[in-house]
Amino acid sequence: MIGQRVRRREDERLLLGHGRYVSDVPLESALHVAIVRSPHAHAAIERIELDDARRLPGVAGAYRLADLPELRGALPPPAVPAVTVKPYRQSALADGLVRFAGEPVAAVVGTDAYAAADGAAAVRVDYAPLPAVTDPTRAADGSGALVHADWGDNVAATVALATGDLDEARRRAHVVVTRRIRCGRLTALPMEPRAVAARWDAATGSLHVWSSTQMPYAVRQRIAEALALPADAVRVTAPDVGGGFGTKGPVYPEELVVAALARRLGRPVRWTDTRQESFVSTTHAGDQLHDVTLALAADGEILALADDFLIDAGAYLPRGAVVASVTATHLVGLYHVPVFHCRGRVVVTHKVPCAPYRGAGRTQAVFVGERILDIAARELGLDPVAVRRRNLVRADQMPYQRSIPYRDGAPMVHDSGDYPRLLETALERVGHAAFRARQAAARREGRRIGLGVAAYNEATGIGPHEGARVAVDETGRVRVTVGAPSQGQGHETVLAQVCAERLGVPLASIDVGAGDTARFPTSLGTYASRIAVLVGNAVALAADAVRERVARLAARALECDAADVAMTDGRVHVKGVPDRGLSLADVVALGGHPDAVREFGEPGVAATRFFSPESVTWAAGVHVAVVEVDRGTGRVEVLQYCAVHDAGHEINPLIVEGQTHGGAVQGIGAALSEAIVYDAAGQPLTASLMEYGIPRADAVPPIDVASADSPSPLNPLHVKGTGEGSAVPGPAAIANAVADALGVELTECPVRAEALCARGG
Repeated sequence: MIGQRVRRREDERLLLGHGRYVSDVPLESALHVAIVRSPHAHAAIERIELDDARRLPGVAGAYRLADLPELRGALPPPAVPAVTVKPYRQSALADGLVRFAGEPVAAVVGTDAYAAADGAAAVRVDYAPLPAVTDPTRAADGSGALVHADWGDNVAATVALATGDLDEARRRAHVVVTRRIRCGRLTALPMEPRAVAARWDAATGSLHVWSSTQMPYAVRQRIAEALALPADAVRVTAPDVGGGFGTKGPVYPEELVVAALARRLGRPVRWTDTRQESFVSTTHAGDQLHDVTLALAADGEILALADDFLIDAGAYLPRGAVVASVTATHLVGLYHVPVFHCRGRVVVTHKVPCAPYRGAGRTQAVFVGERILDIAARELGLDPVAVRRRNLVRADQMPYQRSIPYRDGAPMVHDSGDYPRLLETALERVGHAAFRARQAAARREGRRIGLGVAAYNEATGIGPHEGARVAVDETGRVRVTVGAPSQGQGHETVLAQVCAERLGVPLASIDVGAGDTARFPTSLGTYASRIAVLVGNAVALAADAVRERVARLAARALECDAADVAMTDGRVHVKGVPDRGLSLADVVALGGHPDAVREFGEPGVAATRFFSPESVTWAAGVHVAVVEVDRGTGRVEVLQYCAVHDAGHEINPLIVEGQTHGGAVQGIGAALSEAIVYDAAGQPLTASLMEYGIPRADAVPPIDVASADSPSPLNPLHVKGTGEGSAVPGPAAIANAVADALGVELTECPVRAEALCARGG
């Protein structure tokens, strides 16, 4: 069952409209919330007038922070590994000062969404505008306004890594190339916008919250802390989540506001984001500036890499400074880099806060590393592909240890992989050997085509742990329960496949439940390409334990040794004697006998197990893009796109292929059209889908996907994560292809058509 291309079990339900998202949760007489947001990037709040809103028909209440004091300081930065952030405490509604356009200032409750919106429009707020800092370089050097005055500067966190003698490497180098490379700001636009609903039960003093979140246990923690409730009095359910891509990872102000109002009003309360509002209410990502230096020998050998980068985090850090650590550790990529020096600073500005987005800093690290490698190769007069071949870590060098730590604190060790094979497979599939002749022929026709390569790796399966419960009910059906929710990745199918293989039952007899804090004790959530590695292995361990218990229970009834019990297609029998057996339902009944309870300490047939890895496992891949650039308009058309990946032992290659297609499309969007743009006053200029260019179907060519997998030795299933990696190298591969087509140097992402027009000679 593991390794089979099983079609996703959840798709039929979702495609037929039988999914249940937060907005589908039936809550009788639910009130609706509308949020009043700041139009200013930086301003003092002098007065909030709510009376006009409160008098409107259908308005059940209007609230500022003074009316909901439990929300003051309720959102501190979370504690995440590797990088410490300067302390602050964000309030769920602004506490006298707004720090970005879109920050929540007040909440209005109505009998329906229209009444709430009318009420929000009637709220009057007097602001005293203040200078805003939007340039990360000015934020870092102290020449801009302070975002958090008590810090004394705008640097929220710093990460530094170093190995080897940089000065000596520069002296030895034949060429030293330094460039400033900028990666733009972007955001995710999942099909389901953020939504939250809550219902207070006064009789039990408990709160049930439904949220479209990747981290329901973190939402529970923050709500419990804010409302001074025991954690077990707050139940958070993430039903079907219609996409997240990292932006549903943070705990948001709206989740706390809705929870507080449900308790305050004693009625169900709900809020759903609008598509336009999400541009200023949901986190952004990217927005990095790198001063990078690459030193090479005459034959293209990498001698040293140095980078000093800034990350514009916006006004707050709802996921800490984890992206800085991820960016720093992924700059070295798949290459031998004997000398590596890096400093990354996270600065705050008066913009929408940033958090991880699919790739979480890896996209920017790969863009910087792969662009500077192409630029340096051309300065040396060498083929960029040849330089990559010269420097890739080889399969016979695995496991390959770097002299730097990863963000989990463990040494950075690439556990397995054949990076040259990834490169050669991708080049062969795209027709690299004949490309230069093809390019020359196109140029004679007046066409400019180019080929670009980008290699990436991705640390996946970060701990500390995840768990799973496998239980057989009285009918013989198997229930897998995990804490981490799915946001569309196919968890229901993949986890069922693992359980079916390890337990020896049909796939159709397994149900999978997830994302409910009342049904599983703990989970960190869905992020960082970790579910297949951590949850998958937890399911395998729990299924193994259940299989062992089934064998011991059945051995008594079958009068044989437990080692002689087999389970095939859900039926338990003596090995070699398939007619002498029991159904799983029969075994469950045996598990309720007093002697079985005395032996196992509990009735039934179930087990809960957790998997905690020693460190991450490293997935990798190579993407190759072929593009054509219109010299008159600067329009870039992607003609070919090939993605070759190493995801370890793939549980379901069909789902991995689908993940790769989706990631590649997001990479194309990030490369060519997606950008959040601000003016100098901190006003977003791309605040709707009229201005923000998500990729359309006509911009996406057929995507060729292949695997060159190397099983990981770090977990029993030998898997690696693959949820994010395919979104990482696209911008670099496409920028390299555009540069190859035009013979120009590109140092910004996205690649803008208007910037190419003057450079397409």
